[in-house]
Amino acid sequence: MNTSIIIVNYNGLRFTQQCLESLYRFHAPGTVEVIVVDNNSSDGSQNKLPRLFPAINLVPLPENRGFGAANNIGAKKAKGDFLFFVNNDTIFTEETVDALQQMLLKQNEHGIVGPKLLNEDSSFQRSFGEFPSIRNELAEKRLAGNHSSQVTTSEQPVRKDWVTGAAFMIKRELFEAVGGFDDGFFMYFEDIDLCRTLAERGLWSLYVPAVAMIHLGGKSYGAKDRRITMEYRRSQLRYYDKHNSRFQRFMVRSYIILKFIPKITEHGGINQMLDLVKMVCTSQQKNILR
Repeated sequence: MNTSIIIVNYNGLRFTQQCLESLYRFHAPGTVEVIVVDNNSSDGSQNKLPRLFPAINLVPLPENRGFGAANNIGAKKAKGDFLFFVNNDTIFTEETVDALQQMLLKQNEHGIVGPKLLNEDSSFQRSFGEFPSIRNELAEKRLAGNHSSQVTTSEQPVRKDWVTGAAFMIKRELFEAVGGFDDGFFMYFEDIDLCRTLAERGLWSLYVPAVAMIHLGGKSYGAKDRRITMEYRRSQLRYYDKHNSRFQRFMVRSYIILKFIPKITEHGGINQMLDLVKMVCTSQQKNILR
């Protein structure tokens, strides 16, 4: 078992169960180590998952530590030489671990490899991109509704700035050498931040379209929840504060204010407005999903 699969669960019993069922359909118990880190779920996950899947190592946490921190805890428990971080709302459709592992072994200039992700209807899902900047994020928005320019019949691996943490593999010694995920990101951007840290060391991310998985994309926690939106923006600010220029940091804060203040004012949410202003003034405020 030289690969450890790490899955973070938070009140996502149904999705985590589906993920594990699909995983074991293509990877027999005992051939990979599976660690499920539970962020203090209240849906019975901590009791039910070990009964349903006796082979997993369930790590219960006393509070919701967030995505990056929980993955770091799982990595510390891992025994494998390779760490495969997988969202609980992914579905395995083929043998994935060995193919990605072999790709990492062959590509010494790459630190992370990620498979192709598909939507539930098997359509293309964008799972890679360029490092966030004002210019690149505007370009991302233009691509959001039209992925045709990204779809290719080629199955050759392609170097990218980042691949999504919804499913990516990294050598454990390398993950430990850079300190793992920055757990200051409660959720969102921690994967891009890690990819950037590796890129600064000359180790790039590799997108591997020959290997595919399904990613349901946020269904396990309700992507339209206002709190989720706030956490996304908080992590975006933290990323810009770490990696981008003062001008870029000013521009992203201005964009958030101009985008959200009118919407909040329209609905009379004075408390929401104050929360937004606090968040924009400092991205170090206490996370609201804990």
